[in-house]
Amino acid sequence: MKVKRDQITGAVLILIGIVFAVLISQFSKPFTLSYPGPKLLPGIGAFGLIICGIGVFVNGCKQKEADKPVLSLKGLVRVLVSFAILCLYILGMKYLGFLIVTPVVLFIITTYFTKESGVETKLWVRIVFSIAVTAVIWLMYVVLFDMGLPVGLLFE
Repeated sequence: MKVKRDQITGAVLILIGIVFAVLISQFSKPFTLSYPGPKLLPGIGAFGLIICGIGVFVNGCKQKEADKPVLSLKGLVRVLVSFAILCLYILGMKYLGFLIVTPVVLFIITTYFTKESGVETKLWVRIVFSIAVTAVIWLMYVVLFDMGLPVGLLFE
């Protein structure tokens, strides 16, 4: 039996999810209903990785056809550009804070991927989307969970 790429990908996702779950379990802050603490969102992410990994692995077991090429040069460039944007986001978050950097980065990413995919969206749609997603995340953390988000070294 030949091991397929989806089986390897699924197993890696499951392993990463388990490692994250173990690391999260070592947080000293207890989980309570009044304050979920720093374990909640990473825990949801770890659970999601495990579930998605299981799905990808099972899908790989069901496939009868040969694997397609893993990643083209164009796909590799997209991954590297996305990684660079993520690195700039983290750096920007440190100095400028969540409310300034997040909508800008969301706008850059949505613009980049719409241009790459060939599906053009209107400028105002990307702007509204970026602001709306930022607002929803801010409301969840600050209002719902009563937690702070980075304000940036320049504004402290």
